[in-house]
Amino acid sequence: MESDKSDEESDNDVPSSIFGTKNFWDQQYITELENFKDHGDIEEIWFGKRIMDTIVKWVADKFEKNMSILDLGCGNGVLLIQLAQKGFHNLVGVDYSESAVVLARAIADSRQAKIYYKTMDVLSDDLADPHDHMKYDLLLDKGTFDAISLMEDFGSAIRERYLKTTCSLLKENGLFLITTCNWTSEEIVHHMATHYSRTEVLPTPSLQFGVVSGENAAG
Repeated sequence: MESDKSDEESDNDVPSSIFGTKNFWDQQYITELENFKDHGDIEEIWFGKRIMDTIVKWVADKFEKNMSILDLGCGNGVLLIQLAQKGFHNLVGVDYSESAVVLARAIADSRQAKIYYKTMDVLSDDLADPHDHMKYDLLLDKGTFDAISLMEDFGSAIRERYLKTTCSLLKENGLFLITTCNWTSEEIVHHMATHYSRTEVLPTPSLQFGVVSGENAAG
């Protein structure tokens, strides 16, 4: 049976949560940084180590070590550190939480991993011009779209801003690997459909997208 819900209504199927607020993540990473400085502990790996290992293996098996990779919503940066240990060296991590970036830099320095981290909000109007920022071969999203979809005002406008920006961050023929726990495969494909087409499904809650045929990666 076909659903009578509009796209806007289906966008809001996941209720808002504190996980969709910047304040929560700022405080979370401040606490994690304090714990790391005091005890050297790296806190939780978002979605767990098994899924992170699956992503790392997929990237390592599929791509050359000099490819440019952007981790969108890098958190503590551990995913990129794992890729650095596999020999990848053109790695950038961004997060809208400055405390996350500080934590990621501290952990990377302790592992002697050469990774560039910076503060960036994928929903910011500053990214509206695709010529103002670097483009990458591979874009990773391990939970960032999930957090965005938990924002109180999440809807089609925010989703389209996210999609336009991510697409503009990719080189032509670049790839986008997204991991979600909020959405089914069919739902995430629906959310991405205006800018991406599914090309592969990993044996985890991860989907790889390539730019839609005829869609310029620069937006």
